[in-house]
Amino acid sequence: MSWRDTDADWRFDDIALWLLPHAPRQRGEPAAREQLARVLDLEPHTLPITRDTQGRPHFIAPLHHLESGWSHSGDALLLALGEEIELGVDLERMRPRPRAMELAQRFYHPEETAWLHALDQDARLPAFVRLWCTKEAVLKAHGQGISFGLHRFHVHLDDGGARLIACDPALGRPDDWRLHEWAPRPDYRAALAWHPRGRREGLR
Repeated sequence: MSWRDTDADWRFDDIALWLLPHAPRQRGEPAAREQLARVLDLEPHTLPITRDTQGRPHFIAPLHHLESGWSHSGDALLLALGEEIELGVDLERMRPRPRAMELAQRFYHPEETAWLHALDQDARLPAFVRLWCTKEAVLKAHGQGISFGLHRFHVHLDDGGARLIACDPALGRPDDWRLHEWAPRPDYRAALAWHPRGRREGLR
């Protein structure tokens, strides 16, 4: 049976995602490997996964056509698996963040910060976390992480979901990206970002 036919908690554009239990302050890779091995019918220690210079996991031959990523927060871990794409996932537990607007002012795209300021007080923290989660997912898919700069692309959130409005050319074209942002369980936000492989290779 193909991994595409296995049970998953969510599927978006043929990407399978699972929400797994996680022990706080522990590494996420062992649980991710166990789930991936179960889905791919392999032993966890035989999974051909390596990490690049940025620490991002990648499958190598003979499974180099697959792509996976995971993120953990609190007592939950979000795992994604897809094919012939670059993907990133992020999971955040909702908690007090007294410096949220200070961080937004310093690191977010100006349009995002202006949007947050326009919200009422109660709506700002959830919106801040939704943005953070989505932007983290984009940067994980890009492979550079936060050091690339959260201000170098503009994510728009509304009731219809998340969209990449504008971005630095190093990220490719906004239209090549697909974003999905949701609440996987109460008090958590999750985001998935992906694009077809090869779209940015000429820009690296």
